[in-house]
Parts: sequence; C-alpha cells; structure tokens
Amino acid sequence: MTIKRWLCEQLTALDSVRGCAIDREADVVAYTWSGTVIYVYLLESLLRARQIKKIVGDNSRVGIGTLFLVNAKLVPHDGEKLEPDEGLLALHGLFKDKIYTYRIEAGTPRIGQVHFKSFGRSDEREIWYGPDIEIRSLPYYRVWVKAPHSIKGEWLMANFGSDAFWKHADYTAGRDAFRRAQRQGYTHKSTWSNASWYGGSYKTTDDETPPASPNGHLRDAKLERSYAQLGLPRSATSDEVKAAFRRMARELHPDVSKLPKDEAEHRFKTLNEAYTYIKMTNGW
Repeated sequence: MTIKRWLCEQLTALDSVRGCAIDREADVVAYTWSGTVIYVYLLESLLRARQIKKIVGDNSRVGIGTLFLVNAKLVPHDGEKLEPDEGLLALHGLFKDKIYTYRIEAGTPRIGQVHFKSFGRSDEREIWYGPDIEIRSLPYYRVWVKAPHSIKGEWLMANFGSDAFWKHADYTAGRDAFRRAQRQGYTHKSTWSNASWYGGSYKTTDDETPPASPNGHLRDAKLERSYAQLGLPRSATSDEVKAAFRRMARELHPDVSKLPKDEAEHRFKTLNEAYTYIKMTNGW
C-alpha cells in the first residue's frame, strides 16, 4: 500500500472527515463535514521557506487548510545539534514547534514528529524525536506565526492534534538519560525510542551493536530515566533515593502541590513509578 492511499484511509476513518482523495492539487485532499478542505503534502525533497510560504498563502486565501509531512530521511538524526534547513525551520514554526514526518517501517506506514530544541547559539537546535502518532483527529485552525521571519504571517493550517511531547516530564527525563548514554559511547546511530513515553529504550540501526558500558553491560535506559526523574545519579544509595523520593513527593502530591491538579497527579504518578522501578531493579 502506498503512503498516499494509507493516509487517505486513515483520514477517511475520522468522524470529522467526509471523504478523501488523491488529487493533483495536493498529494491527499481531505473534505470535512464542516465544509473545510485540507490539502496534505508529502515532501520527498526539502522546500525553501519562500516556497512553503507561497503554498500556505495561496491555500489560506481561498480558505483551504494546509498540512505538510516530510520524508523522515530528510530530517537530522535524533540528538544531533545543528542549524536545521530553513525549510524545516519554517515548517517547525507553522506546526507549533514540531514537524511531521512519514516513513515505511517493516512494510507499515508511520507518522512521526520532531521538535527542534534551542541549544547554544540562537541559530543552533538539538533534534528531539517524539513518539509516533496515531491519527485520531484533524483539527483545522488559524495560526499567527512570528518566527522564523521567513514564514511570518497568519495562515490556515491543519495538524493531527498531537501533544507538545517535549514538555512532558517523563520525556525530558528520558532525554537526559539518552544524552548521558551518548557521552559514554553510543554513536549517532543509536536513538531513544519513547513511543510509550516512560518505557522507551535504546535502539540501533543498520544492524549496529551498541557499545557496552565500562562494566561490560548495556545500560538500562529505563533505570537511567528513573534515577533522572528523582534528580539522582545511578550511583545513589538506597537512602539517597528514599530521601529524594520523599522530598519530591511532598512537593508533587496533588493535595499540596501548587501545580494544576492534572499535572500534579501525572507527575506524582510518574515519580512513584520511577521510585518503584529503582527499588525493584535493585532488590531493595
């Protein structure tokens, strides 16, 4: 099945979509029950920012929403630090600090999402890969983009309604563990898979065997993230782990936390899971 036909089937299955077609005007055209038309473009090569601006501008003038998906091969590796292509930065600004990617994996089409995290100089970014997306919605909205300047303006866009994964506490804890593993010998081919947010793991490509840690064993990525969630190094003692857990629990418990209730409940649950995993792994 081609990516276009698969995407058309996925969109047609949504309650908000009346029909879908593979069309000359765009790779895929979705027709919603509200009367909105959305053009979906599958980019096999990178566009210049001015080309992207022309497409969204032309579509917006006639009330059509725009959605771009980029071939995953065109996106930098997870964890790289660089200045992304101007076209990718333009797309990043259009889609609320993320870009959508597509790829075929084991014969199955997949939609990914990537965030460019500011790092070092203002023009440098760290590439953060998020979990793959299950297409469950197709929101259509008007967005005002201030940066980058190349795409500044007000446009009609569409997306898949995915969350800002890079703001998730479990995700950032996992990124910290991933960075430490990279510094200790993992190559750029090793990536962190966070499809289940908390239960991510390291994976390799091209049949590469990840290097062992100094003690001759592969590092347990989930254990690394659990320690990071408590703000501790992996060498922390049981007493230090217990003390950190109690201190953070007092701050995050929904009954006393100053955070919004939903966020407090989620972070407290995550903290409990991290503490439990550390104890189980170490046999405490």
